[in-house]
This record gives sequence, C-alpha cells and structure tokens, in this order.
Amino acid sequence: MRLEDEIKREIDTSSDIHGIKAQLVKRGYDREDIDRAFKNVVHADGVKKDTNNARFSAKELLDRIGYGFSSLQFINILFLLSGASFFLIGFFNGLKAALSYFLSGFLSEYVKFKNINKTAIGLSGVVFGLSFFCMAIAAVIHSPILFAGAFIVGTIGVLAHGDSYLDFYNKTSKGEKRNFFLKFISYFGILITAVSLLVAGFLMQSIPINGYLLTIDFSAIGFSTLAFNVYGYLLAFVITAVLFVVSGIILYRIEEHLSPIQNDGAWYTFISGYIKRANADTKIFTKNKKVFFLMLATVVTTVVQILANAYYGIYIYQNYQTVFWHGFLNVAIIFVIALIASITGSMLTKSFAKTLGEAPMLVFGTLLIALLPLTLYYNHSLYAIGLATALSVVGGAIVGVAQGLMAERLLDENEVKQYFSSLGFVSIIPILLIVTIGSVAAQLFYIETLFLILGLILAGIVMPLYFVIVLIVNKEYNEKLKARTGK
Repeated sequence: MRLEDEIKREIDTSSDIHGIKAQLVKRGYDREDIDRAFKNVVHADGVKKDTNNARFSAKELLDRIGYGFSSLQFINILFLLSGASFFLIGFFNGLKAALSYFLSGFLSEYVKFKNINKTAIGLSGVVFGLSFFCMAIAAVIHSPILFAGAFIVGTIGVLAHGDSYLDFYNKTSKGEKRNFFLKFISYFGILITAVSLLVAGFLMQSIPINGYLLTIDFSAIGFSTLAFNVYGYLLAFVITAVLFVVSGIILYRIEEHLSPIQNDGAWYTFISGYIKRANADTKIFTKNKKVFFLMLATVVTTVVQILANAYYGIYIYQNYQTVFWHGFLNVAIIFVIALIASITGSMLTKSFAKTLGEAPMLVFGTLLIALLPLTLYYNHSLYAIGLATALSVVGGAIVGVAQGLMAERLLDENEVKQYFSSLGFVSIIPILLIVTIGSVAAQLFYIETLFLILGLILAGIVMPLYFVIVLIVNKEYNEKLKARTGK
C-alpha cells in the first residue's frame, strides 16, 4: 500500500494528524516522506473540499431562505384559514413541541450509536418541503385535518433534517476550511431569513386571501381559455417546498467523510437503553428543592411560550388587517423585529452576565417575556406590540443564560449535563397537559384573555419560584458561613 493510501485510510478513521504521523513513523516511514505525502493528499482532496463547500453553501442559503418563508406564525394563520379552531391550533402546537423534545433527545443519542447518512437526511428535507405543499393545499380546500397531518409530518421532517444535518455537517467538514460564504451565512444568516420573511409576507398580502382569478387565453392555438385562482399563501408555501426539496437533493450530492461508529447490540437495544437512561436522568430534578424549583420554573416558562407563540401571529393578523401594511405583512414586520432582537439579546445577555447575578437576570428576563402577552391584552398599538416583541425576545435570551448559570451554581459539571439533557424529556407530559388546557381556554374565552392569563402566570408564578430559589441559596450560604465562623 502506498504511503498516500495509508494516510487516506488513517484520515478516514481519525482527525488527529499528529497522532497519524507518529504512528507512521513507528511503522518505519521517513518523516520527510510523511510530510510530503500529507501535502499531496491534502492537495488531492482540495477539489472535493471546495465542491463540498460550494454544496454546503448552496444548501445553507436555501435553508435560510426556506426558514423565512416557513415562519411558524404564517403556518398558524393558514391553519386557522383552513378551518381549524383555536383549540386545534393550540393543541397541535403543543403536540409539535412535545414531539420535538422527544425526537431531538432520541436523535442526539442515536447518532452516538450509528451515523445517519446523507440519503436519510436529504429525504427528510424533501419530506419537510412537501409538507408545506400539503399545508397550502389544505388551506385552499379548507381541510384542517389534512393541515394538521402535514404539520406533524413536517415537524418530524425538520427535526430529522435539522438535528441530523448539524451532526452530519460537523463530521463531514471536520478539519476542512470553510469558504467565505459559509462563514458569512454563519454570522449573517439570520438577516437572510429576515428578508425572506418580509418577502413571504409581501407575497401573501399582495394577492387577495380568496385568490386572484388568472385567465390564460389559448384560443389562438385552438384550445379553450384556462382560468384558475392564484393564492399568495399557496405560492409562498410552494416556494418553501421547492427550496427544501432542492436543499435535500443538494445534500445527497455532498461527499461523506464519516467514520464508522463502534456499537454493540441491535437498534432495539439502543431504544430500551435510551428510555432507561432518560428515566434515570430525570432523578436529577429531585436532588434538592433548588433544582426542583428551577426545573419547575423552566418548564412553566417553556409551556407559556409555546402557547403564546401559537396565537401571536393569529392575533396580529386578525386585529390589524386594515392598518399599516395590513394582515400578513404586519405579522412579517413584527417578527422580523423579533429576529433582529434575538441578535441584540445575545449581545446584551453577555453584558448582563458580567455585571448582574443570576437572580436579577431571571427576574428581569421573565418580566420582559411577560411584556408581550400583557401588551397584547392592555395596549392595542402596533408600535407597542413591536417594541414588546423585541423586549420579549431579549428577555428570553436573558432567562436562558441565567438558567444555565443558576444550574452551574447548583450542580457539578456532570450533573449540569444530565440536567439539560433530560429537561426536554421531563417537559413532554406538562406540555401536552397544560397546552391542552390553555387551548381550551383560548377556544372558550378568546386568545386575548389567554394572553392575560399567560402574562400573569409569568409574573405571579415563575418570578416567585425564582425568588424562592434565591432565598434557599442565601439561607444555605449563611448557614455554612455561620458554621465556618462560629458566629
């Protein structure tokens, strides 16, 4: 076997270049020959790397545009237009979230057991794209059942596509230099998504909701006139479907560099092991009162945000159809503000983390999250709603970081990993139960009343839970200080 072939074989199973060189020296190869052969291999693989970079770049661009066109707010509005009740919309948003937590945890464990190849990931992207085509058709023919089915299938597709793709990308591009466009997307991709969201909103708004009758005259060539309705939301979702289908096909063309994973047993052994580990990990929440209260506050905040996000876009669409930029475009602009605020939120959070403790961050962040549902109930100005949306996103970022800091303060390093890995799993049943109850409330009392309830839950339940955690921590600290000093 040639030295270059030896190096290629070793690179396929390990990314430790120094380790590979040391092993080759031990086998008797000259160090200069090894260095020369490495350069030849890298040069020979340069075209493949450039090709993969180009394909990854194209896929990333299509995905970023697709995510703008496939905003959850647009999906929920079309769900309503398909004939779904407020209860169905809320319930299926909760089911989507619970399913997402379960499958995300499952996939994160599965990739440790076996590689998910590009064919499976690409196919899941195609399924995700086609689910939007089915949702658009369901909105046109007013079939909430078809819409709900496509919505859930799309959830499975995007999880299998998104989570698995990230793992595939990290393994495939490991050690490769990313080109300028990939770096650009990693930093400014959210702006691409924001522009796409505006374009989608404009497209949906520019064509009447009942469709535009398009007539094409074929009489000059001996055929009859063709007339059919064109719908803005149908065009937007067809574009979404095409983007993700093409993205899946591009992924199939990417060259894989995946090392085989050593594992014992069959896949059903993995499933039983995964469930046992998940159940065992949840015991971390009963370690002490502080951890239990932190988990409880986190789960309640999560459920509140799931319920609120199910109806935010619908409320703005229904109540602001005749002002400013009207229906869909108003929704697009409000949530573009949210996307931009998410960038600002991450930067502000770093500053807060340096100057404030966990407790002020948790309380302040929770208040900011509560601003949006309370503003929708008390203040009907679209300017106020836009500002509250931005502040709510910043608050979510602050709370997320503060929860992590608090967990690190209460637990050791291994326990922190255990805490966050099992948090989604333990949230599944509360999400299904509480979101269902909230969906009933939305159906019975209208969503404006639900917003008031959600805001009060954040202010009246979540914030006191954080105060209780702080009181317990301070009490334990004072007791330890007293025992150490004898005072």
